[in-house]
Amino acid sequence: MKNCKSQIQGGILLNNAFTLIELLAVIIILAIVALIATPIILNVISDARISAGRSEASMIYSGINNYCATADMQNQLTGEVNICADGVTTTEVSQMVNLGNAKVEEVSYSNGKVTNLVIESNSHKFTLCGDGNFAMDDEECGVTPPDVAITTGPLIDILMQQYQEGNETGLIQDETNNNIYYYTGTNEEISNNYLWYGGHHWRVVEIDTDANTLLLISQQPLTAIFPASVVWDTKEEYEASYVNAWLNKYFYNSLDSSIQNSIISNTFNIGIYTDVDEITTTQKVGLLDAALYKRAGGANSYLNIQDSWLLGNRFSPRYILGAGNEPNTNYAIFPGNGVNIRAVIKISNITITGGNGTLEANYEVGNKATNTSDIQVGEYIDVPYSGSDNACGDDNKCTFRVVSKDSDSIKVILNGLLPTESTYGDTTTITTSHTIYTPLNIFANNISSNYRYTGNKTFYIGDYYGKNETGDDYEDVKDETLLANVGLPTVAEMFSSNDIDLSTSNTKTFVNVATIENPTVSSNYWLMNRNDTNASAGFPSVRVVSGEGGLASFNKTANAGIRPVIFLKNNLTFVSGKGTAEQPYNLQ
Repeated sequence: MKNCKSQIQGGILLNNAFTLIELLAVIIILAIVALIATPIILNVISDARISAGRSEASMIYSGINNYCATADMQNQLTGEVNICADGVTTTEVSQMVNLGNAKVEEVSYSNGKVTNLVIESNSHKFTLCGDGNFAMDDEECGVTPPDVAITTGPLIDILMQQYQEGNETGLIQDETNNNIYYYTGTNEEISNNYLWYGGHHWRVVEIDTDANTLLLISQQPLTAIFPASVVWDTKEEYEASYVNAWLNKYFYNSLDSSIQNSIISNTFNIGIYTDVDEITTTQKVGLLDAALYKRAGGANSYLNIQDSWLLGNRFSPRYILGAGNEPNTNYAIFPGNGVNIRAVIKISNITITGGNGTLEANYEVGNKATNTSDIQVGEYIDVPYSGSDNACGDDNKCTFRVVSKDSDSIKVILNGLLPTESTYGDTTTITTSHTIYTPLNIFANNISSNYRYTGNKTFYIGDYYGKNETGDDYEDVKDETLLANVGLPTVAEMFSSNDIDLSTSNTKTFVNVATIENPTVSSNYWLMNRNDTNASAGFPSVRVVSGEGGLASFNKTANAGIRPVIFLKNNLTFVSGKGTAEQPYNLQ
């Protein structure tokens, strides 16, 4: 049986060969499997290589940022040279992060973040996009949706992504000038034009893409004063007004020089509200005019802060125009009545390093102070508090805002009120033995002398009395002084107004309630100044800041909130924070 293909061994049949047909069938099956599997396997390998490349690029991007952030902190604490301060080169990256198989072809670092990065990895090129992702090879970076903010880059470029042709609210193109874009609508419709800049919260009002400038208005009232001795109906009368002097001397001079250098002289319309450009003036700082207020939506717009505040136009020969809660701009203010002031400036385009443009996370610029010597007026500081009266919340840290600076201290005001109200005292002339000084001294003594400047400083306690069209110059309060190491705000000082949004409700219209100490204690707080000592004025009374906006006066025996003012030492070191309301500086 020569052709037999099997044999019997031990009763078991064994096959010892395949037929040619069987072999061909197996080969064909294997070929089909290989034909199907090979592209899949190759795609899996390719996808894995691409994924690994993107991961390497992302890790390098994060590694540079983390390394430079640590170097910046070491520089602040120890003075050690920050190698990232002047940018980052491709050769320096290998000292900061393990590159693995990747190669850095391009890198740029500025204002606290990597702004450009090109990586070669696994035979592909990965380029950093504005949204933090990476485009591969010839891919284009994806277009960021209008409601997603890019938090680094020129502010105008970021804001212009909010514009879409046909918008009825939000960012709108001006019909008469294609280079001008402006915001119109309510706070619900506009929630992404907040800016933290130079120690102040701002709202962007207008963008000029040709001049590359932004028009800003302070989100909070900065002070409350009598605007003028008479209603202005000439350029010269406006320029001689108290409010113009306050804006262009007191306020402007309080700004850091880097902020001053970015402010551009601007033409402000100060004519009658029905013809705002009837009179104009060129200033560094001014007031919003009625036309811009109306264009934004007036009292129904994002500019409404539920307080009255001053516009730049006269309403009539006896009144200046104010903005309030009414559905129009016809709000009349006597020039001798105290009213909230909001500053308006025009600045050159600036580079943003963080934030998303909301109230809780304003767009921000990455310049931070390292100690109290280089802090800016308006920035926030958390200071440890040792009292058991819960004056500053469960964290036992009081949040203060910088009012002014001198050679050996910084003057700060509590960003809120003490937990209870108090009467003023037996007389309208404040002394350090006054009733109001009992809670003030207790509060001050619960702040360690490690932080608090304990010497006496000058507080201005003079009268501030307005009468219809005539009123006091804001500097008239300086004719009487008190020496003390703690006190109350003085009329016309920075933040001697409703900047904390006084209310007995947790619903705040223009500040984040989480940043305010005791936000619902009172809708008024005491100032250092009398209304008038002359009983013919009605009764001797004391100035208070009111929740309706502006200045009021209370009898000395009435109850009102207490907002302490103290002085901190110079050269105290910050270990963390950004100086914003949400992230105050923290002391060492």
